[in-house]
Amino acid sequence: MKFILDSEPEKPMVLYHAVSSYQLLEVMLHRLIYHEMEKAILILPDFIVEKYPQYRRLERFGIFDEVYLFPYLRIPHRDEAHILEDVNRCFEQRIPYEITDFSHVYVAGAHFYFSLYLIQQAIPFVFFEDAAGVVSRWESLYGALRNTFPIHAEIAYKYGLFHGENPYVRHVICLKRAQSIDVTGERYQDFSVEEALERLSAQKRRRVIHFFLKHRLMGGADAILLTQHYAGLGLMDEEKQKRLYLRMRDEVLQGLRLLIKTHPDDTLDYRDIFPNASFIREVFPAELLPYVFWRKPDTIYTFDSTGCENLQRHFNIRKVRREPYDE
Repeated sequence: MKFILDSEPEKPMVLYHAVSSYQLLEVMLHRLIYHEMEKAILILPDFIVEKYPQYRRLERFGIFDEVYLFPYLRIPHRDEAHILEDVNRCFEQRIPYEITDFSHVYVAGAHFYFSLYLIQQAIPFVFFEDAAGVVSRWESLYGALRNTFPIHAEIAYKYGLFHGENPYVRHVICLKRAQSIDVTGERYQDFSVEEALERLSAQKRRRVIHFFLKHRLMGGADAILLTQHYAGLGLMDEEKQKRLYLRMRDEVLQGLRLLIKTHPDDTLDYRDIFPNASFIREVFPAELLPYVFWRKPDTIYTFDSTGCENLQRHFNIRKVRREPYDE
C-alpha cells in the first residue's frame, strides 16, 4: 500500500507504448508538448535494445520518468488464447503499476500485443498511426505483417488494430494531410512530427536529438537518399530490393554526391551499389534530418518513404515512382 502525504499529492500518470523509431520520436514529442507536467511511463519492446541500447537516456534526459521493456521476444506467435495469457503475465510481471493507475494511455504500434491487454481490461486508449499516412493505407501494414508473422497479423486484424477501429480506441492520432480518407471529426486528432519539432523550445529539441545523436553530422552532399526496408517487410527479397536501387542509381542518381541514410530496420548493404556515396552510420528517425547537420543538403530522394511526409518544409522531396523499377 502506498501512503501519500496530503501536502504532496501524487501526480497524474500517463502511459505510452511505442515500437518503431518514428513512433519513439512521436511519443517523445507528444509527451513533452501535452503531458510534461504529468508523470509519464513508456513501454518499449525488448528488441529495441539492439537498435537503441541507450534507451535509459530517456529517463536521464527527463523525457520520460520511467521506461520499461515489454518482453515481446518471449511471447510465441501461437494461438490467441495462449498469447492473451502471455500478454497478461508480461504486463503484471514487468510493469509495476495497475493499468487503472493511468489517466491516459497512448499506444503507437497498436497492432502489437500490448493492445490486447488493454482490450481485455476494458481500458480505452488513444491510437497513434503506425507511420505518417498509414491510417489510410493500413492494408499495406497488414499485408507486410501477414507475410512475416501471419498469426500476429490475423489477431491484430480481428481486433481492428491496424486502422484503429476497435471500440476501445478513443481517438486516432495521425498526420491528417497525409491521408487519403476522410479524417475530419473529433475521432481523428492531427499530429505533425515536423510541426512538433518546430514547436519545441531549442533546449527541449536538443534533448530529443541528443538521445539519438551525440554530435552533428557534416553533410556537404548534393542530396540524401532515404532507403526503405522492403525485404524486411516481406514485400520482396533482398536481391529484388538490390536491383531496385541499382536501377534508381543508374537512371536517377547519376552524377550526384549522395549521402545515404538507411532505414533503421534496413539490413541491406548498399556499399557495392553506391561505392562513391557517404553513409550516415547513426540510427535515428529521418524526421530529425533538418536539425542534425552542419551543412544540410537541400534535396531528398526516396521511393515512397513515409518519413518524407514530415520533411516537406525543410527539403526538396524527390519521390521516384517505384513501379517502373519493381519488376
